[in-house]
Amino acid sequence: MADSDEIKTARRALGRRLAQLRKAAGHTQHGFARLVQYGRSSVANTETGHQHPDRAFWSCCDTVLQTGGVLAAEYDRIAELDRRRRRLSAIQGTTPTSRPVAPTHTSPDAPGADGGSVLWEREDSIDARRLALKSATDDDARLAYLENEVRRAIADNECLTPAVLMARLRPLRVYVDQLMAGRQHPPQRARLYTAAAHLSGLLGALALDLRAFRVAHAYAAEAFDLADAAEQPDVQAWARATQSLIAFYTGDYHDALAYAQDGLRRASASPHRLRLTINGQARALARLGDRYGVDRAVDRAFTMLSDHPSGSEVSASLTLGPYCPARTAANAATAYLALGSTAGVTDHLTTAITAFDAAALAGPRALCRLDLATAHLHADDPDPEQAATLAVEALTLTAQQRFESVHQRARQFLAAAQPFARHPRLRHVADMLADRTQVDATTPSALPSPS
Repeated sequence: MADSDEIKTARRALGRRLAQLRKAAGHTQHGFARLVQYGRSSVANTETGHQHPDRAFWSCCDTVLQTGGVLAAEYDRIAELDRRRRRLSAIQGTTPTSRPVAPTHTSPDAPGADGGSVLWEREDSIDARRLALKSATDDDARLAYLENEVRRAIADNECLTPAVLMARLRPLRVYVDQLMAGRQHPPQRARLYTAAAHLSGLLGALALDLRAFRVAHAYAAEAFDLADAAEQPDVQAWARATQSLIAFYTGDYHDALAYAQDGLRRASASPHRLRLTINGQARALARLGDRYGVDRAVDRAFTMLSDHPSGSEVSASLTLGPYCPARTAANAATAYLALGSTAGVTDHLTTAITAFDAAALAGPRALCRLDLATAHLHADDPDPEQAATLAVEALTLTAQQRFESVHQRARQFLAAAQPFARHPRLRHVADMLADRTQVDATTPSALPSPS
C-alpha cells in the first residue's frame, strides 16, 4: 500500500530533523550508528527518508541525543496519521491510491436517490471529520508535554548552567516549529503559541547570561510576537517583563522602562504586574535617576504583594505567576542602591538572603550579597572588609555558573569600592572577577593598582 504524500513528507522531515540533531551533537553517521546499534547505511537512509525504522530506533536516538523523547513522539504522530488514513480508506471502500468503489445498488437513503438534488452529505464524509476531530487528543498530549517541559525549564533556570539548559532547550524549539507547521484547533493553537512564547523568552534570558546580547533581544522580541499572535494579554505582559529584563542588563534603561510600562498596560489584573513594577519599572527608573518614580513603584509593588498568597516558596526569576516577597525586597534594594540610598536596604536584603539561602539559589544569593556589600561601602561608617567578604562569598557561590547579572553587579560593586582600592581583600575580589569573566589581558583591572 503506497504512502500518502503527507506521510512521505512527514517521514522525510523526521529524517532531516534526526540529521540536524545528530550534527548539532557532533556525531558522524558512522559514530552515531555505533551508539544506536544500527548500521551506518540505516542511519543514512533514514535521514534521507528512504528507510522507515520502527519506534525502537527513534527511542534509542532520543536517548543518545537527550532530546526528551521528541523524535519518538513525532514517529508516533506519523504512525497514527498512517493508521487514520488506512481506517478512512476502509470506511470509503478504497485503497489509498485508487478511486472510490462504485456502489452496486442505490439505497433509498442515498443522496439523490429520488433523482433530485443532494440534500445531505455522505456518511463517510461525516466519519472522516469525526476521525480528524478525535486526533485532537494527540495534539493535547503533545501540547501537555511541551508545556510541562517549558515549566520545568523555567524552574531549572537558576539551578543549571545557562549553557546546559540552552542545549536542552534547542531541540525543544525545533519541536515547536514542527508543531506550528501542523494544524490544531483554535484553543490548541493558542496553547501552542503561549508555550512557544515562554520558551523563546527563556532562551532570551539564557542568551543574556551567555553574553549573546543581540540573540537575547531577538528571542525576547519573538516571545512577545508569539504572545501577541496568540492574543493572550497575560502572556504579552510576561514577554514584556522579559524584554525589560534584557534591556536593563544591556544598559538600555529607557527601553527597559518602556517595555515595563507597556507590559503594565496589557497586564490588567495579571500577577505579572508585580514583576513589571519592581523588576522593570523601579530598577530602570533608579538607573535614570528618578527617586520619586522609584518610591512610587516600590510602594505599589509591596501593596500588590498583599493581593497574592505570601507562602515561603521562592518564585522563579521568570515566574509564570507573581513575584514572591523575597524577590520583591531584593529588587527594591537594588533600585535604592542605584540611587545611592541605603535607607531600609539592609532590612530588604536580610529578608531576601534568608529566603534565597533556604532555596539554595546561587544567582539570587550572590546578587543579594553583592548589594549588601555595596551598602556596607555606602554606610556612614564604611566597612570595606565586610564588603569584600560578602563579595568573595557571592563570586564563590556562582563559581560554577555563568550569570551576566552577577558579573555586572560585581563590576558595579568594584566601581563603588574605588575609594578603598588599596584594600587587599578588594583587590582579591577584582582578581576573582577577572578570572571568572576571562577578561582580555589588555583590559584594565576594575580597580586601579595602588601607586
